[in-house]
Amino acid sequence: MLADQRRRVILHTIQTQGYVEVTSLAETFHVSVATVRRDLLLLENEGLLVRTFGGAIPVSASTAWEPSWDYKRTKMLEAKRLIGREAASLIKPGETVILDAGSTTWQIADNLRAEDDLTIVSNDLQILLRLAALTPGCTVISTGGLVRESVYALYGSEAEKFVESLTVNWTFLGTNGLDLERGITNSNLVTVSLRQAMIRAGKRVVVVADHTKFNQVALAHVCDLGEIDMIITDCGLDDRTADQFRDADVEIRRVGSQSY
Repeated sequence: MLADQRRRVILHTIQTQGYVEVTSLAETFHVSVATVRRDLLLLENEGLLVRTFGGAIPVSASTAWEPSWDYKRTKMLEAKRLIGREAASLIKPGETVILDAGSTTWQIADNLRAEDDLTIVSNDLQILLRLAALTPGCTVISTGGLVRESVYALYGSEAEKFVESLTVNWTFLGTNGLDLERGITNSNLVTVSLRQAMIRAGKRVVVVADHTKFNQVALAHVCDLGEIDMIITDCGLDDRTADQFRDADVEIRRVGSQSY
């Protein structure tokens, strides 16, 4: 298939499905991921789509698009499980924790134990449901706020005000993008101020993100790299990128192997 034909198919797919994924396109067209990324960059420069982490969306959806919970929970699943297990191992009995909304932070919740007598705060309804199984051994607290459909997360001024009143041992954040210059970014503006409050509340701030989130920039800036203490990712992250983030004084932990 010629490059022009391939790009027309990409545009048709994005118009009908609302999202395209780089790796899926590469498999469909039997080309490299780098080739697909060049296609998306060219189409973005022509104003025909907007690139996101790992893919692209229609221009009309660029200010508010975020993948649904059902979509995210199946992507990079084994990497997320390993990351969640490593993150949970950092938490000591009796400590206080904030878990940001997300499919990777859900894996942290899945590895916590009732006998550790933790106090856990979250704005994610799926995480809260999972943590309910730990009560009464652990104290589980909802941030409150408005419900965001499809992602099952809470947000808004009530949630922000509550989190602003807290000081916790650990804040664990998800992210849509990690970049040396732009720091931590998110695909939806409405979640930014709550995540910033979570960062201020945490004595230690850890970002949990699989390797596909690196060198990606989403719509909204959440914080600079200097505001976080550690990133836990999988071994799909290459040595060069890991070293670049370490040079920026961010601790990088890679878990698992590249062949899950």
